[in-house]
Amino acid sequence: MVDFLKIIGGLKDVERFKGQYFWRDYPPLARHESVADHTWRMAVLLVLVEKSLLKPIDFPKAMKMLLVHDLAEIITGDFSPLGNDGTGKNSHLYNKEEAKKKHEAEEKAARQIFSNLPSDQSQELYDLWMEYEKQECIEAKVVRAIDKLEGKLQALEYANGKMFPQHKEFSLKYGSEAFEIDPVIKELAEIVNEGFRKTEDFIK
Repeated sequence: MVDFLKIIGGLKDVERFKGQYFWRDYPPLARHESVADHTWRMAVLLVLVEKSLLKPIDFPKAMKMLLVHDLAEIITGDFSPLGNDGTGKNSHLYNKEEAKKKHEAEEKAARQIFSNLPSDQSQELYDLWMEYEKQECIEAKVVRAIDKLEGKLQALEYANGKMFPQHKEFSLKYGSEAFEIDPVIKELAEIVNEGFRKTEDFIK
């Protein structure tokens, strides 16, 4: 368990958004959040919305799934949904072939990371990770929506009131399909989107 905890501590060192399209052209940030930071606020979001969800969920299952869903990024790094032109068209977000490559790389990494635990715990966490990837159960869909929502909120905070128009357009659309899973999550996303609409155009 101690070995596993040392390994997953690496999530604190995986920076989100850094060097990605658009973000590299904004003024430098004092600090980029880590994937561990992202996971923490996702967990708080799940706690806040759980009782308001239209459909009941298995909360312990959803929380476990949330906590492990990004662990593979310790090895693979954080894949950018923006792609290499800011539209996301050639990223895993909209390109099925790229999504397949991402899944295969992350599955290999997840197996490697979870193998450091006793077999029963390793299998449990791997199964939860895979269940998230398949997006078939309500828990997986809620966690995915929260994942997208937290990412939108972080992008809005980083933008600090000014964005490239194309980046704003991408951000407004980001996660919209996932948010359909629940009215409360959709409403929260719309509040964040209002923040994007109020941003001014960033001129480099």
